[in-house]
Amino acid sequence: MLKKTCKITISILIFLHSTVSCANKGHEIKVQVQGISDTSSYLAYHFGERQYLKDTVDVDSDGRFVFSGDERLPGGMYMIAFPDDQYFEVIIDKNQHFEIEAEANRFTETIKFKDSPENTSFYEYIRFIRKKSEEVRPIRQELNDPSISDERRDLLREKSEVIDHEVKDKREAHIEKFPDCVFSMVLKNHREIPMPETVVGEDGKPDHDASYREYKKKYWQYIDFDDERILRTPVYHSKLKNYFENIVIKHPDTVKREADRIIDSTRGNNEIFEYTVWFLTNKYERSQIMGLDAVFVYLVENYYKTGEVFWLDDDRLNNIIERAKRLKPTLIGKTAPDIKMYLPDKSPKNLHDVEAKYTVIYFWDTECPHCKTKTPKLKDLYEKYKNYGLKIFAVNTQTDSEKWLNYVEKNNLHDWVNVNDARNKSGFRDKYDIYSIPLVFLLDENKKIIAKHIGIEQVQEIISRDLEEK
Repeated sequence: MLKKTCKITISILIFLHSTVSCANKGHEIKVQVQGISDTSSYLAYHFGERQYLKDTVDVDSDGRFVFSGDERLPGGMYMIAFPDDQYFEVIIDKNQHFEIEAEANRFTETIKFKDSPENTSFYEYIRFIRKKSEEVRPIRQELNDPSISDERRDLLREKSEVIDHEVKDKREAHIEKFPDCVFSMVLKNHREIPMPETVVGEDGKPDHDASYREYKKKYWQYIDFDDERILRTPVYHSKLKNYFENIVIKHPDTVKREADRIIDSTRGNNEIFEYTVWFLTNKYERSQIMGLDAVFVYLVENYYKTGEVFWLDDDRLNNIIERAKRLKPTLIGKTAPDIKMYLPDKSPKNLHDVEAKYTVIYFWDTECPHCKTKTPKLKDLYEKYKNYGLKIFAVNTQTDSEKWLNYVEKNNLHDWVNVNDARNKSGFRDKYDIYSIPLVFLLDENKKIIAKHIGIEQVQEIISRDLEEK
């Protein structure tokens, strides 16, 4: 009898283990949406600032459909969407076998989950936040009314603070209940980062730099750089973007140091490392802030050329490396590449032969709409500062010499060093990375690049400030 009982117990344990193992394999998300039928549904996931399609299935006449597969899905925040732009979000994490019921056009109010307590709590939180937003909206509107009494204003502020505390308590309750859940990662990063108390230096004065450094440390305290699930939420991208746009000082050397520091933090996870390097490379290749293209060149030389970028094929890798190679000679502080151009009489003229305290290299042509507005402004600037050593090295980029020379004559630009190179023998287009015109570079007396890709007004500010300092 004992042996028989043992055999039954072992059989039950084997069955239960088999059932649990099957449940842990792959994914199966069963959905029924009332009000939607005979169509398609899409499963998409957040990645960075965008959403990407993962799967497409058919919806039957009863609004039923299933997303399933033998592989587990990467944890993150997903969207279940339909062709008419309706969608709702779900958390897909450790448990990937659950059921959903909802009504079309009323997803948030009606959605129910079976075997997914994280999603149940997720939507309880969403409904709670909506309710509190409705409660606080009229309060904040009234606070903007300058005619209300001080007593009324204090009362409204107290009410607003009570609602804020309720929201924070709800957030912390979810985090405490599901500490390892994807949505808890999101909520942790919604916590307000307190500004550190002002540090007092040895001289008794406030040390703002120390306070700033302390704030930067706390900024990343809720990001686990080893957990790639954060990539499949909107959080990591927005944190990176805000950090490098609003917190890091916009100086090339400072940005390089911060880029290295953040990238080093991600080395424990290849996926986060890849995304971070990609984000920073893309951001600083296209930066509209003068001088920050130096960060792009730095990243390419220290991560792409060294073999750390493992996700690109040889062609794409070589294209990026070549792009950095083209940009490097024209970084701020570099000596401008010399170019041999041709004057209207066809005689050669080298950029480095122009003797001037300040040289503006102006790439333009007569047909360019923006050039038509910028050229007169540059002429005014030249007239104002020519006696202070300013010269214009005006490179006309078009092939029609007659139009070019007629424009110079008509607009009295004879005092400029007017040159062109219709056949691009000098390679000026590559040397100066000319992809659009007009394009302005400002050089000092040694032909070092002071500024580039700037407007005429900025040229004037730089020259005026430099003259005042001297």
